[in-house]
Amino acid sequence: MYRLKYDCNAESYAQQAVNTCRKTELPGHALGGHKQNLFIFNNPRASQQQAVLFVGFPKKTSVVIEDEIFKAIATWWSQLARFGMRSNMMFHQSEFKRGARNVLNWAKMAWWSTQRVGCAARNCGSYYAVSCMYSPGGAFVNEHVYRVGAVCSDCHGGQCDGQALCRW
Repeated sequence: MYRLKYDCNAESYAQQAVNTCRKTELPGHALGGHKQNLFIFNNPRASQQQAVLFVGFPKKTSVVIEDEIFKAIATWWSQLARFGMRSNMMFHQSEFKRGARNVLNWAKMAWWSTQRVGCAARNCGSYYAVSCMYSPGGAFVNEHVYRVGAVCSDCHGGQCDGQALCRW
């Protein structure tokens, strides 16, 4: 699993997505090769600045992040703990048939080859739309989210950082 880098191109696709104020993810052909996570929360009183993207890059913004943004990221990441997955981390077609109890958003974030992320938020009147785009993304059927094994064992040339993530 790679340490994610913030990507302005991915952010531009996320911004395009939230600008539509859709409550559903964009079709795959509109994502520029990215995979999308979308979170809708009802808090129209939050400012645009408070609804700024947050993906764990403190140098990207010094704004105090609204609880709802943390909730979006935490909700996506918590899918694995809440809904579970096979212990071999193989992503099966059945994930798409689990309704709301799936790990699709988590898989896009945790996918072994995901290296870049960009996010955006927009006030859509009665709600905020928050979207993050991942590149190359994940959730590919019959592939592993990541291979189960020793930490950093698949990092190229032993390029492992202090948080057990591969450098690239």
